[in-house]
Amino acid sequence: LVITITATQGDLTFGDTKEGTMGIRTRPELRLVNDPNQGVTSANGHAINSEGVTGPAIWGKKASWVDYWGEVDGETVGVAIFDHPDNPRHPTTWHAREYGLIAANPFGLQYFEGKPEGTGDMTVPAGESMTFAYRFFFHEGDTETAGVARRYAEYTHENW
Repeated sequence: LVITITATQGDLTFGDTKEGTMGIRTRPELRLVNDPNQGVTSANGHAINSEGVTGPAIWGKKASWVDYWGEVDGETVGVAIFDHPDNPRHPTTWHAREYGLIAANPFGLQYFEGKPEGTGDMTVPAGESMTFAYRFFFHEGDTETAGVARRYAEYTHENW
């Protein structure tokens, strides 16, 4: 996905928030923990980022990609999100949670890094544009067998 945002009515400011930018919520099976109160009893997921951080610890960490995978209907499958190296503040920080939310977020510096409020604000000046590019890679197998790192490397060489 390539998204270009143009500030046509004056300066446009993206606020410093942890709530993510480009994301997906996984199937219950790919979640990292069960939550019977939400009807989730089939979680068997795993998560890793491009820096080798695993599980819930990937929340708020900078990485080029994040991958979640687990068993669904007897097959190991997963989804990774790639942050293109030309994106603002690459590598992005991730609002990636144990309940299956995976979201690239270059704005939440106050929350992810404990910086002063507003540090993560990003402004597109009037009449200018800002472009973001992400790829969702749905795959069979775990991170290694699906070749997530290799597929990310291929993605970084594509023009958009």
